Amino acid sequence: MVTSTDTRRDPLAKILVGKYEGSIYEEGDGYTGAISLGFGPDGKRRRLKRKGRTKAQVKEKLIKAVEDLEKGIREERNHTVEKAVNALLVHLAKQGKSEATLETYRGLADHHIIGRLGKIKLTDLTADDVEAWLDECAENMTTQTLKIVHGLLRRAIRLAERRDKVGRNVALLVDTPQGRRPARRSRSLSLDQATRLLKTAQEPEHRLGAYVVLAIVSGLRTEELRALTWADVDLKEKVVYVLRSDRDGGDTKTKRSRRGIAVADIAVEALTALRKRQAAEKLQAGDLWQGHNLVFCKEDGRPYTSDDVLRRFQRITQAAGIGATWVPRELRHTFVSIMSDQGVALEKISDLVGHSDTRTTQTVYRHELRPVITTGAEHMNTIFKDEKSRSA
Repeated sequence: MVTSTDTRRDPLAKILVGKYEGSIYEEGDGYTGAISLGFGPDGKRRRLKRKGRTKAQVKEKLIKAVEDLEKGIREERNHTVEKAVNALLVHLAKQGKSEATLETYRGLADHHIIGRLGKIKLTDLTADDVEAWLDECAENMTTQTLKIVHGLLRRAIRLAERRDKVGRNVALLVDTPQGRRPARRSRSLSLDQATRLLKTAQEPEHRLGAYVVLAIVSGLRTEELRALTWADVDLKEKVVYVLRSDRDGGDTKTKRSRRGIAVADIAVEALTALRKRQAAEKLQAGDLWQGHNLVFCKEDGRPYTSDDVLRRFQRITQAAGIGATWVPRELRHTFVSIMSDQGVALEKISDLVGHSDTRTTQTVYRHELRPVITTGAEHMNTIFKDEKSRSA
């Protein structure tokens, strides 16, 4: 409940918000409202202040502040969007999010959230602000990226809300719009391109060559390849066991993703050569060697990041004469495409790539699958063959 004197002529208008007394007065180009909260333990008077261009704005802010105060919310007037987002990233790091994920989130947050909304105080951020920001982002983003950045803002404000730094999460009041930029569709190499790439990847100057070879002939995910250890590889039996991945928590994408795969001889040869190369590098590095036992790693044993793999991979595709626009995940699409071209059953392809069912394989790799329905032709051959025999 709010009561006040007539403030049209009175430069110092008295106001009552709930049980708190206060006043609204002119200050600068607008108005300031102050409510007395009594005295603190140090004997000093405690006051809650809000500013606005009009008296009505100040009243609304004071009412909101008192409601939050009575709910136990301790709003921080200087807690900006930037502080909230940074607090979220620290929180996610403590929860064990992978460095790769945090690096991605940091890049998106710095460029798209902090760069545009960062200076706004969280208590001043409105749903209209969020909607306008998302509409601006949508002009140059895919829908998927928009969902990620909007999700980061929602989670940042939710964390601030949980810590009693803001009264409500305005980002929840806005729907994520459709991105204007179409997502880049994954491609697959032709058999000729894949053959050229395999040949180039086996050249000794390409340290990532064995990665490329294994990816093409096994269909492993790029995060599975980065997490592969020598303990997971049986060169004698020509089998690779997928037990983990470079994902949050280190687990595979699904339970069905945990699998053993027999690999082609070309991959066994490439892995054997890589193991000998690593042994020499480990000896040369001495105490500087990082002991992760990874199959695919840097010259000192440190793990590759996704960006490291991308840069080295595109050097190989460039050297193979197929351009530098390919990305590592497209080797998995290539595997599915080649298997499909060779007439391998969809169920078997689904098992090989670690999908929980064929529906996932059909949905994700529908452009690579080339089903040939032969039933009709087989029946027609039989029918007309019999008819021809009777006519003879």
